Amino acid sequence: MGELIQVQSIIEDKKVNDAIQQEIDKKSKMYEGDFNRFMHYAEQMKQPISFETLEKYLLHTIETGLKLSTFNKRSAGIKHFLVNIYGLIETEDQNKRIALLRQKYNHTAYAKQKLMKGQSAQSKSEVMALIEKLDTRAKAISLFNLITACRPSEMINIKIEDINLDNCSVNVYMQKQSEWKSKRLTLECVNTIRAYIKEYGLSKESYLVGKVDRYNKYHNTKISDTAYRKSIHKWLGFAPYTLRKTQISAMHEAGADLATIAKQSGHKNLETINKHYLSVNDRTVDKYL
Repeated sequence: MGELIQVQSIIEDKKVNDAIQQEIDKKSKMYEGDFNRFMHYAEQMKQPISFETLEKYLLHTIETGLKLSTFNKRSAGIKHFLVNIYGLIETEDQNKRIALLRQKYNHTAYAKQKLMKGQSAQSKSEVMALIEKLDTRAKAISLFNLITACRPSEMINIKIEDINLDNCSVNVYMQKQSEWKSKRLTLECVNTIRAYIKEYGLSKESYLVGKVDRYNKYHNTKISDTAYRKSIHKWLGFAPYTLRKTQISAMHEAGADLATIAKQSGHKNLETINKHYLSVNDRTVDKYL
């Protein structure tokens, strides 16, 4: 009996370790490009793979024009590799020193590197006019993305069973927050989705986006973020994030408060909406000039 319990314990330990390793591997893949750049720098400068070399590399990137947003991602990614792959331990002093390097972005000489530039919001009426010209599938997916203001990573995971057509709503898993959120749909969006389901014979288990071959036959296969971005760009001429920003800006222009916008867009931080989404659209300002 004791041996059986011991075997079960070993099996459970392995399952836990495998689950943890999967998360480490997932992050490693995400940050692989950042670490490869760091490796290249270390080789060129004949420096060891260490936190001391990371400090030198980060200062080099700041002085050569790296944006603050990229600095944050890159430093986090390289730290991940140093700790989880190379087994190094970041001391409290090293953490403080990197934080001090980040403060260089507050200096006038590097202030422009704090600017956030991304896809701009478009006129919603113009975007709707573009969507109206698309075929059934492209129209349904594009309109759904616009109304829900979903991120590409969220769009590719949505299944028909997540959509309540009678209640005009959809449950979306927010990867950033690791939780489900309910979003509203317009009647026009619902009717477009119904037409899409009927034409392509989708079931509850079908992905909303899925994959379509060159013969326009639907396959219930989850596609990648990259493939989804390419599809939206092919259909509309811009990136999926433009749909997200357009909807957020349109809701704001219509008089919605930040809390209402956050409920539909899935943002947790209202300041993020105000700083990174509403500020990209100047039409509201133009009305009062």
